[in-house]
Amino acid sequence: MSEAIQKVKFYNRLSGKLEEENIYGEASLRWAYYNSIGIFVTKLIVKNPILSRFYGWLMSRSSSRKKIGPFIEQYRVNPDEFLESPESFRHFNDFFYRELKPESRPIDEGEEVIVFPADGRHLAFPNIQKADTIYAKGQVFNLEQFLGEMSLVHGLEGGTVLISRLCPVDYHRFHAPFSGTAMTPQMVGKSLYSVSPLALSQKLEYLTENRRWIIPFKLKDGKIAVVVVIGATFVGSAEFTFEPGFVEKGQELGYFLFGGSCVATILPPGYVELDESLASQSQEGVESYDQMGRPFAVCR
Repeated sequence: MSEAIQKVKFYNRLSGKLEEENIYGEASLRWAYYNSIGIFVTKLIVKNPILSRFYGWLMSRSSSRKKIGPFIEQYRVNPDEFLESPESFRHFNDFFYRELKPESRPIDEGEEVIVFPADGRHLAFPNIQKADTIYAKGQVFNLEQFLGEMSLVHGLEGGTVLISRLCPVDYHRFHAPFSGTAMTPQMVGKSLYSVSPLALSQKLEYLTENRRWIIPFKLKDGKIAVVVVIGATFVGSAEFTFEPGFVEKGQELGYFLFGGSCVATILPPGYVELDESLASQSQEGVESYDQMGRPFAVCR
């Protein structure tokens, strides 16, 4: 079976099973990132945010409400977790960045525990400079490009990275993975490529080209970590719900509008020890599904 038609699989940490991903818009993604004409058209689209803005506008129209019920049914989204009933949503985006009942995403209270910042499929590596199995073997993460050549990059070289990929079916609010003093988000990048493995396995640099917001955090011992909020196709913006200053672990930072998206957490070198299963799956290039608030690492 060729790479272009292989199914995307991930390890579900909740069920303990390897599962096949039901990809939203899979046929279109395969055409856009594996077909020569599709690749050409995609390059034209992602450099111009007009299409994403227009699609986002459509998803905020009341007429888009009719998509909610079929979406919930097809992708088996659990409405019992919703803070509000599905009938209360004004449009599809209202449903997309829905809030959940607090008890559906409890935050691990362990003082030394670092938690997943979002629901999604995750890859984690103890040394970002030595990670070469990110979505495809041989692809290396360029930290300096990713952080927009900010001065804080030097304190994070060789640090631990968690890449959390949110599918359209996921809960689309993102939270603080640790307590610390959060600074004002700084936007870099302009493109809006897909962050699906179908795209990233072709070119990891999409992550360093996409529009993203860098949130530096000062940790309790004075060291710096960052949370990077990454937009993607049809996600031209993120809304932030926190104020710069001290935030508690698990506190909401913001939310994405319609589309796939991604959150990267980068911690100082040697600062944490990753969950063994998560690190092992990641080394094999297999994403692990887990939910916001559950632990992925502990401070050393």
